This record gives sequence, C-alpha cells and structure tokens, in this order.
Amino acid sequence: MFASRGLLKIASFIPPSVARRTIFLSACLYGIRSRWRAPLFRELYKRHQQLEAKGEVPPNIRSEYIEWNYDSELFAFGKRLKEEFDETTLRQALTDISYIESETRKQVALGVETPALQVSSNCDLASAGKALIEDYSLKYVRATHPLLPEEGVRTIVDYLTSEKAISEIGLGIGLKDIVLTEEQPPSVATLAKGFQAVVSAVNISSGINSCQKFIQDFVLTQLVGKDIYDIWQVDEPLKTLSEIMARSGVGAPEPRLVFQSGQKTIEAVYQVALYSDKQFIGTGYGESTDLAVEQAASDALRRLFHITASSDPLPFGEESKNITISDKENLSILDWSTSKAKNIVMC
Repeated sequence: MFASRGLLKIASFIPPSVARRTIFLSACLYGIRSRWRAPLFRELYKRHQQLEAKGEVPPNIRSEYIEWNYDSELFAFGKRLKEEFDETTLRQALTDISYIESETRKQVALGVETPALQVSSNCDLASAGKALIEDYSLKYVRATHPLLPEEGVRTIVDYLTSEKAISEIGLGIGLKDIVLTEEQPPSVATLAKGFQAVVSAVNISSGINSCQKFIQDFVLTQLVGKDIYDIWQVDEPLKTLSEIMARSGVGAPEPRLVFQSGQKTIEAVYQVALYSDKQFIGTGYGESTDLAVEQAASDALRRLFHITASSDPLPFGEESKNITISDKENLSILDWSTSKAKNIVMC
C-alpha cells in the first residue's frame, strides 16, 4: 500500500500513457497484487483530471520523446497524404515565425553575436496557400451549386476557410506534432497557418492540379453530410420569395393551412403549404401558423436554389472531372429570378 501511494504521487505529474507503463512495471517490481491495480488506475485518472482542470499538467510534447526523428516524421507525413513534397519547401511550411524568434533568443542568450538560422518561416507560404484555398473553393461551390445565390456561395466559402475549420483539418492530418512553433500545444491560428502553408507546398512540389485535388480532398469534403441551409440562411424568407416571384413574373406566394394538431396546447403543430398561380412551391411546419409560413418559404427557396436534402451528392474524385470551373459569379439574390435561372446550365 505504501508503494502504491508513492506511485500516485509520482504518476500525478507525468502523462497518462507513461504513468500506466510506470505503474505496471513498479507493480511487478514491488509485488503489488492485481486487486490494487484497478483502484490505482482510477485514482490516477481522477488526480490527472483535477490537475488538467487547474492547468497544471504539462503538455505531452511528442517531439521530446527519445525516439523522435523529425526527418522520418516528414517522410511519413508526405506518404500519409500521398504527396511527394520538396523537402526544403515542406520544412519551411512547417516552421512558424515564433519558432525562429525563440531559437534566435536562445542563441543570443548563449552569447552568439549574429544568430543565423538556415530556415525561413511559413508566412509567405501560408498567405499563398490561403489564396489558393479560397480561389478554388469559390470556383468549386459555384460549379456544383450554379443556382445558389452568390451571397450563399461566399458564406459557404467563408465557413470552409475559417480559421477554426482549417485548424481542425490541420489537427486531423497530424500537424500538431510536426509543426515547429514556440507554443505547445500549437494554437488554432498556428495550425491553420501551417495547413495553408502545406497547401502552398503541394502547389510548389506537384503543381496546381494536385493542389486543387488536395484542397478538394481535405477542405471541400467538409461539406459532406451538411445542410447548405444550415450554413447560409435567408433572413426574411417570405419577403425574399415574394420578391423573386415578382421578378419572375408569376403570382405572389399564397399560404394555405393543410394540417393542424394540438391547438391550444404546448404541443401544437401546423403545416402550411405555399402556392403560386395554383402551383405548389413549398411546405413547412411550425408551432404557429406564422412560423409554419416562414418554414414553407424557406423550403420553397431550397427548391429554387436546388439545395434540398434530395439534391445530388457533391462530386469528388473522378466525378469532379466533369464539372466546369470558371471565374463567373453566380446570380445575386437581389437579381435572382426563375427566367434567369433557366439560362444556367446545371452540372
């Protein structure tokens, strides 16, 4: 029991993976019976959680492990992504400016009069990569959603290229362990900057076609399984729909109550259908008739913009070769009409 208490004191300050191995080996050494192991692990986990809550647990830095080999990690990184990187460019893409500044300060502290590091930061690569991601994302979303208003296209691209979304992609491909930065663990901004720089490195190493395929595989696939209308919503759907109907030369939307249940209760539900010139254009549900009308107008806009749940899946891989990429902007929602939409060729 004395040995287990000593192990708890030591293990509270080391990473869980290392702590488990330490406890197991020590248990064998001191002859601790197996019945003590489960309570020991539970107490260890509890204390580790308490230290994490206080922010007293040091980060588990993979590069500080004794078997760490940065050259091998870079080689494996390229193979995981199935990309042939120029080694110099990849090293630059994974070097944050904070790392260079930190190493320079260390050299000055050691008495080096003119510190010189044979490496450049990824600032320029990150700027170029960000432009590449935004440019191709705009073209891809326009090509795959030709009837979606330009305002919606811009909102989707802003969502895809946001710092949070890009940093999560960078975290997913393993940049946390191989990006050179002063801060540990790397911040959201550092991870996003690192991924943007990697995109630029792909462009330099393999060309624009491989770069666009890389953006498609890692950035644009974030749209899979997501509802476009959850990312971009029209503020006043009924008013917007009425304006589109007017520009299209058809009758104004007419709401009709087609179903209701649970009136005067907290579980009331109403279904409203919208018609224009006796043609059905959308339906919606709500806790009140006003809310149901707004939902029906939103459904009508989804049908007009072809972003319903039954729309064709986004083309990736070989299917993406059939889409036509251009710099032409989609119709603005202020100019959108069914007559103009008829002149748009669907992918």
